[in-house]
Amino acid sequence: MRHARLLLLILPLLSLAAASAPQRLPALVFVSRSKAGPGMAGAVPGLGPRHRTLATGGQLLVRESNGKFRLLLPAGTLYDASDPCVSWDGRKIVFAGTVARDSAWRIYVVGADGRGLFAITKSDRALDLSPLGCDPKLFERYDDFDPCWLPDGRVCFASTRFPQIAEPGGLASNLFTVNGDGTDLRRLTTERNGGEEPTVDPASGRIVYTRWWLNRYLASETETFGVTTDRSCAVPSDTVDLWIPVSIMTDGDGARLAGGDPRERADMEAYQPVLLDDGTMIGVRGERLPLSPDGGRLTVRLFPRGFAAARVLAGGGVNGVSACSPVALPDGRVVLSIDRQGNGDYGLYAVRQDGSGLERVLDFPGTLELDAAPLVARRRPPVLTPLLTSPLPELPVTTVARLHDMTNTFRFDCLNVFANGGVDQPYLNAPPMQRNVRIRFYAALARPGIAGGDSVVLIRESYVTSFGAVHQEDMPSDVPMFEQLVDEQGRVLRSASGPAHVPGFNAGRFGTGTKCVGCHAGHSALRVADSYSAGSWTNATPSAQITATGAAPGTAGPAAVADRRTLGPPGEVAWVGLSAAETLHLQWKWPIEVKALVVYALRPGSAPGTDLQIHECELAFFRNGHETDRRVWRGTLSSTGTRLECNGVVDAIEIHPLRVTGQVLNRPAVAIAEIETIARMAE
Repeated sequence: MRHARLLLLILPLLSLAAASAPQRLPALVFVSRSKAGPGMAGAVPGLGPRHRTLATGGQLLVRESNGKFRLLLPAGTLYDASDPCVSWDGRKIVFAGTVARDSAWRIYVVGADGRGLFAITKSDRALDLSPLGCDPKLFERYDDFDPCWLPDGRVCFASTRFPQIAEPGGLASNLFTVNGDGTDLRRLTTERNGGEEPTVDPASGRIVYTRWWLNRYLASETETFGVTTDRSCAVPSDTVDLWIPVSIMTDGDGARLAGGDPRERADMEAYQPVLLDDGTMIGVRGERLPLSPDGGRLTVRLFPRGFAAARVLAGGGVNGVSACSPVALPDGRVVLSIDRQGNGDYGLYAVRQDGSGLERVLDFPGTLELDAAPLVARRRPPVLTPLLTSPLPELPVTTVARLHDMTNTFRFDCLNVFANGGVDQPYLNAPPMQRNVRIRFYAALARPGIAGGDSVVLIRESYVTSFGAVHQEDMPSDVPMFEQLVDEQGRVLRSASGPAHVPGFNAGRFGTGTKCVGCHAGHSALRVADSYSAGSWTNATPSAQITATGAAPGTAGPAAVADRRTLGPPGEVAWVGLSAAETLHLQWKWPIEVKALVVYALRPGSAPGTDLQIHECELAFFRNGHETDRRVWRGTLSSTGTRLECNGVVDAIEIHPLRVTGQVLNRPAVAIAEIETIARMAE
């Protein structure tokens, strides 16, 4: 009956133009769906782990460029539809649909004119589930959803057909690909909890999707194997339970963070990610980050060039109560779905990337207009040749023997766990450099019949090299894994974002090598050096204890030269001395081999104190309390960084400004915004 009422609402509108809608729009294909039933006030059909396959009844519609509407499929063809995506030539549409309220969702392709409908995925899985040791009924129904076209003509989609239970319960989602004719179905990912909402980066051709970043196993210094599920026995840490954007090759390899602001966990959330030509990312954040049981108020946010502080486009109290389903228009604007009244009734709106110029496109009363996509030809992104051709296993790993079979393996390489991002890059600091660090590798074995759906195994503990490198052969492939760093007493290392313990799961593909640097939120986004030797060097200043002979009241103090920030008020991002005759002292617990210092002056500005400059300074180098070298550098330090070459093994450095200009509180003073110590641990 609800489906019939939806048709009665929509059909009279199809011959009408949306008089208040902007006419400068291309044709749009979208879905118009009924609201969720009683007791599901916050549910948005198609969004989040509880409601991604919720069938409420709906239709695929096209809004033509002249503002008129048409049904894409004859009324009653399907019970519900979601997530239309237009092919690169603009001629075909792939979408998810279901034939009945209680039927599984499958992927369909249809012509842009509504002809030639056919299903490219089917209910045809035939698996022996007995190795999982659970009731097979857990996996009787599986759904396919969130399809998108890849540049090579294949379709990538999310599905629950890989039989795995997510840690919070329910079926875990993963990414699959299939040819446009329904042949050659392949799994791409081995997500422990969820991977969905795939799209394509128009600049690189890589797949970008959203991953449920969660790990119920917490770091512990009291439990024998270093992990616990009891937070009262765990090392203090923030709660990590959210959806983050990930980028992979079209064969599933090379996973790395795709965007967000890694300085705050909540600012990394980007459900329904969209990538623009310049790398800018748009995504949805929920008031409840796990989007479960629902997302609460939803906000669409934009991250300039991928990694940056977010800007709100709509929702979350700005330009509307809730917003979701963003898509880019050819003219640079964004079309999204907005619930203006907070009653769950979404309509389509267009907005500029700066959040201005919000205009209504259409909003049918009583229904949700979602998942708009421009019905136009688009520039095809680069076509990436899949290098991995071996199919992934059909079942999750359940035995310890499989973890050590020395056959299904990959190589794990981290060139430097102590590596930090560059100055003013939005990544937190890595753990401080230290000796005798060990890394622990854990793997999750599928246990779908028990609470949490898995058990964890410590598969290896190895030493990190003196330069911070990890090189491990024969790691188990295609298994959800996480890592932990500990010192020689078994205490978990701390970084600025908490314990050095991965708060999610990754899986290495069979026969590949994983290469990264750092150990902190966003580490996979850092550029990896071309060689092991080059990767051993990083900014060691965050590992130092930093003191000064004086600091101006109300400022951040000497530690500000290690926060890797030069942007912002001087009192927050720089060391500002009390006078022109101050000294800055950097002390390391272990000797380091120093290649250079890069010293950043204050950024010039009109605010008081921003005219402080250093024109000459003296550097003193120490080891074991004895001075080993002293040199004078003459020249005005730059706000973009002045490199001072200084080779040697030291454990302390002092900086003495000799000639300065500028005043604070009507007297000469000194200021340094940042110091990079390009170094590595001495052998």
